[in-house]
This record gives sequence, C-alpha cells and structure tokens, in this order.
Amino acid sequence: MNRNLFKNIKDHKLFQAIVVFAIILSALLVGASTYNIPPSILFILHALDVLITLFFVVEISIRFFAEKRKLHFFRDGWNLFDTIIVIASIIPAGPNSSILVLRLLRIFRVLRLISAIPELKELIEALLKSIKRVFYVSLLLFIIIYVYASFGSILFAESDPDRWGDLGISMITLVQVLTLSSWENVMLPMQEIFWWAWIYFYSFVAIGSITILNLIIAVLVDVITKSHN
Repeated sequence: MNRNLFKNIKDHKLFQAIVVFAIILSALLVGASTYNIPPSILFILHALDVLITLFFVVEISIRFFAEKRKLHFFRDGWNLFDTIIVIASIIPAGPNSSILVLRLLRIFRVLRLISAIPELKELIEALLKSIKRVFYVSLLLFIIIYVYASFGSILFAESDPDRWGDLGISMITLVQVLTLSSWENVMLPMQEIFWWAWIYFYSFVAIGSITILNLIIAVLVDVITKSHN
C-alpha cells in the first residue's frame, strides 16, 4: 500500500477536523440516547452510531498504514489508547450481552477528543509529567487537613458532633470547607459559640483552598512552560 497516501490523508487538516466532528457527534448521540426518543428517531440515531463506528475503524486503519514501522504504531500510548476505544466500540452485542455495558463502552469514545485535539493532549501529558510534584503538594494538603481536623475535633466535637465528632468526620467537613461549598454553614454555627472560630476557618481556607490549590496550578503551568522550551 502507498504509505505516503495514507500519511497525507492523516495529516490533512480537513481529515483531522472530520475526526473531531465525528467524536463530538458521537458524544451527542450518547447523550441523546438517555432521553425518551420515538422509535423512528432512535433508528436514525442508531444508524448514525454505526456509521461513526465504521468511520473510526477506517480512521484508525489510515493512521496505522501511514506509520512507517507498523509495530511502532502501538508503542505510542495515544495510538494504543485510540485503538482500544475503537475495538471496544465495535464489540458485537451477542444474545447474552448487556446493552447497558455496550452503551457504557461507547461513552469512552468521547475520550478520543483528548488525542484528537493537540492542546488537550498537551495538557494530559503535562499532568502525567507533573504527577510526582502534584503528589507532594497533595501530601502537604493532606497534612494540613489532618492537623486542622485534629484541632477541630478537639475544639468543636461537643458543640457539633455531627460535623466534628471524630477525626474522620472532621476531615470530611474540612474537605467541604476546602471546596468553598456552603462552607459558611459550617463556620457560622461555631462562630456563634466561639468568637475566635473565624480565625480557624479563615486561616484554613487561606492555606488550603487558596495557597495549596494555586500551588498545584503553578506546578502544572511550570511543566507546560518547560515542555514548550
């Protein structure tokens, strides 16, 4: 086969745009299938799903034949990732197969947007490269939550045992505070009993939610910046 022909097709911007469109359309079809749809429309959606599946098979085949060394195709993690998703989406529904499982497998086709869009791929690669540093930042965040939860369970357990009854419950409460989700509902009852409670909560939000989370973002930005240099 003419490898250059397949390579030209693979690298053509129109072909790449069609691939992205097909992935987005596939995602919309998965979403549409969750609604109560008339049988006639459902038939059309099923036909589109079959066509998209066939297109993905053709697309992955073009990419495979465009590779100079065919075995090297599967050494690329993104190619292997796409191939597994395409194979999973063409698994036939046997008499004992679960339609639910097949629908769930097709949802994974949405993940192909990551490999189809360079910016998303770059972001994921940056995340993978920064796992070690993000782990240490996350460990620091865990230590901070642990320390504050220990203080909270000692100081507030008698006043609000549902939120501060023990260390585990206190840590769950502080995770809610960390996300800033209705955290005032946690702070204000304690503020009415202990005037100094605001110091405890505001310092935790400042250290945990603002400083540490921004530090994680800084690590990711640093990795992405270095990858461009």
